[in-house]
Amino acid sequence: MVHKTVTTTAEFLRSWDARVNFLMADECAPFSFQFPPTQQIVERLVREEKTTGITGQLRDTGDRGNAMEVFRGMSFDDLMATSFQLRYPDVTVLDRPGDIFAGFTQQVLEPWKGYLLEHGFTWDRCYALARVSGPNTCTGYHMDRSNVLFWNVCGRKVFHGFRDPDRWVPLAQANQGREAQIMPEDLSDEDVLSYEVDDNTLLWNHLLTPHWVDAPELTFGINFSHGGLRHNGRLCRYEQHLYDTLGRNPNEAWHPETSSAVFQEKAARH
Repeated sequence: MVHKTVTTTAEFLRSWDARVNFLMADECAPFSFQFPPTQQIVERLVREEKTTGITGQLRDTGDRGNAMEVFRGMSFDDLMATSFQLRYPDVTVLDRPGDIFAGFTQQVLEPWKGYLLEHGFTWDRCYALARVSGPNTCTGYHMDRSNVLFWNVCGRKVFHGFRDPDRWVPLAQANQGREAQIMPEDLSDEDVLSYEVDDNTLLWNHLLTPHWVDAPELTFGINFSHGGLRHNGRLCRYEQHLYDTLGRNPNEAWHPETSSAVFQEKAARH
């Protein structure tokens, strides 16, 4: 498996139901936005009660603790002298006049959701969260229960996964909790598929795909998290497996206000 960049909707429709990650560009990126400087974003997020933080130093397994109280109140320069990663759970909360993400919903989230609907997709949840990674940090090895469109807005990251994910983590093991998600010990360089992403780069990270992310420098990005994503009514094979294993829809109570049905209802009223 070589590096892949999906640039057309037809390619995206052929690629979204898989387990190997790919970059996205051109007509598959129907939005743009002028963000403030990353320093300003960091200083704003550190003050927000809903922001969570990790030290970003556990590479082989997920860093699950919330270290935010250590970072809160620190100046930007002091933060840059530490190891820190910040996560803000809902960008739209800070989309208001004068705030750091003012205009994001109209300029980014609505065009992305409109693109999905136009091409036969529906979803149970779709929302955007913000991430900041300090220099020389990492997001530990893990598997998400979401299809994630990762938008690396500013800075450089290296997004690692496997060339053959099913060999290393059979789907039956992918549902395990975070504490059981540990990077295999006998990996070689040939087993790893790494994407170096720079400013304004998009990467599709499949649901239940093992991955870990290194940030050699200060970076800021947006994650679009999708749950219950269906094309023409059909879940991807991996999310269908998750539903079958759990015996229920895990997305019903997870941000239902961000579903495609609610989005369509709002659009119809305007």
